[in-house]
Amino acid sequence: MKYFFSEIDEITLTFSDIHATRDGMEFIRIYFEAPNENGFNFLESTLPTLNVKDSSGFTKEETTRLLDYARTNAFLMWEIAREGADKIAASV
Repeated sequence: MKYFFSEIDEITLTFSDIHATRDGMEFIRIYFEAPNENGFNFLESTLPTLNVKDSSGFTKEETTRLLDYARTNAFLMWEIAREGADKIAASV
């Protein structure tokens, strides 16, 4: 599932459900998108590491600013993803 988090300056932040690695470490995929004349600029990263997985169109400074924003709001994204997973499990 994908969750909408925010839209600021035409940059949309969405994120995934919680996933687990083979060793059991939890992570969330995060996505930033902004329209441009040819489609979209995008940035894909993960929480908690904030390692960039894929990116196109954002400058280094913009990428730093976006990842700082994600870091500041990470606790909310984790909470929303956990609530979503709990609601899905309760409805089964």
